[in-house]
Amino acid sequence: MKKQDFRLILAKGICGQFCTRTQNILICLASGDLTINIGSHTMQRLLSFILIILFALCIYSPANAEEERGRAYYDFGVFAYEDGDYEDAEKNLKKALEFNPDNPFYNHHLGRTYLKMERYQDAEHYLNKAWKINPDILELKYDVAFLNYKISNHSKAADLFSEIAKEEPSNVLAHYYAGLSLYQLKRYRKAVDYFIGAAEKSPTIKGNSYYYAGICYLKMGDIEKAKEKLEYARDQADQGSIREYALKWLQAIEKQKKALRPYSLYLKLSYQYDDNVRLEPVDEDIYADEDDYVAVGYFSCTYNFVNRKDYKMGLGYSHYQTWHDDLEEYDLVGSIFNLYAKYRIRPFTFSLNYLPTYYWVESDSFLMQHQLRPEVMWKVNENLVTRFAYMYYRNNYFQDNGRDGHTNEVFLDAYYRIGGKGGYLFGGIGYEDNSASHPDQHYGRLKTKLGISISLPKEHNLVLTGRYYDKEYDNVDSFYGVKREDDKYYGAISLSHKLFYKWLSLSVEFNYTKNDSNINDYKYKSKVTTLSLTARF
Repeated sequence: MKKQDFRLILAKGICGQFCTRTQNILICLASGDLTINIGSHTMQRLLSFILIILFALCIYSPANAEEERGRAYYDFGVFAYEDGDYEDAEKNLKKALEFNPDNPFYNHHLGRTYLKMERYQDAEHYLNKAWKINPDILELKYDVAFLNYKISNHSKAADLFSEIAKEEPSNVLAHYYAGLSLYQLKRYRKAVDYFIGAAEKSPTIKGNSYYYAGICYLKMGDIEKAKEKLEYARDQADQGSIREYALKWLQAIEKQKKALRPYSLYLKLSYQYDDNVRLEPVDEDIYADEDDYVAVGYFSCTYNFVNRKDYKMGLGYSHYQTWHDDLEEYDLVGSIFNLYAKYRIRPFTFSLNYLPTYYWVESDSFLMQHQLRPEVMWKVNENLVTRFAYMYYRNNYFQDNGRDGHTNEVFLDAYYRIGGKGGYLFGGIGYEDNSASHPDQHYGRLKTKLGISISLPKEHNLVLTGRYYDKEYDNVDSFYGVKREDDKYYGAISLSHKLFYKWLSLSVEFNYTKNDSNINDYKYKSKVTTLSLTARF
């Protein structure tokens, strides 16, 4: 058989040695040379065989070996991440990135690891790098959205979570965190849809979702829906803290419902023992040195004929009356009207009151007073509220024209909530300037007060109050021949208890007053013990 020799010399770079002989082919592979003697009938098959060998050699190139090593570290990192060993995951994933720094999967998983470790700056670096290389990696968009939520970039988080919720309608957490992000942005109307969607898709997250949905409805002014959702969270939420917060919001709703109610009613009936009855019932320090039992009635009502959430106008009336057992000549009746307006621009509330008041003593006209009172209240934070008021009085005394005149007063109050259970501290300071027709009635008076209200078990409430007044007259008294100076001390303790209903309470109060004066006739002490029944609507 005639043969044709064919020789192929390959360049150096192939190592090893291979030699075989068949009927039609001789192949010798030495280090650096490949010599092939081929029969004419097998040339085509030989070329295919050579290509297969070359392909196999390429597979085992050094670059592919490096990639396989990086892949192994990546797998170890993923296993550690799934086991919650984030430090080991970090080490392996960083090692994987040394072999292939631009692998989007390696960057993504290292970013996820830092997200779990709350190293948000590092997480942002690797997640953003993965996003630039391949934004379509599974769960990458969710991780980027969650990172933005954690770093308080709520606008971007809301956009990304909303996209995921649209792309994956069954993704409960995407709906939930879209709602939380929008809630932080105060976009309550849109947030509530995501919370309701999350609640309908998962009973596990329903309690939390309804809690935030309830707050959203409350912020939107839909009190009934807010109450419904918060009641579910109060009764069904898995977390005790959520149930407790839901209860507090429900209590706030009850207060808000009362605030939005166009009317208010207040009634107080008291019976007291007074060991030193006051002869001049309105702002005078003349006492009888006689004791007596006194029945006291007080009634107050208001109605808002404009009753918006942040703006109110209305009319009120209050009636005060005393009945002495023995000293009937000192019975007092007071009728007080109130025309008012309030406007709230958070955190401030501005109000203006006009109060025409008429007093009778033993059925005789005693005092007609016009009071104008503008004030501003500032809610500094959740626990601190301050109020500044200016009061102007126009006084007309029917039985003593020398006391007719004007009074100007300023007063600053502060209320600070303590303990989170209804207790609070309160205090205030102010100054009053009084001018009258007779120079004996010109004086200035410093007023201070300090107290605490404490909520006790079983619906009890304890209030302690102290006041101090420093009163100095401008002129020498025409009768006593000296400038009068008084120091008045007042202390009170009151204990009240809810009685059958939340709107009904019973209280007992004791107060003590002592007035020191450089004029002996104005020195006195008074102790009053009072039992009261109060109704509020």
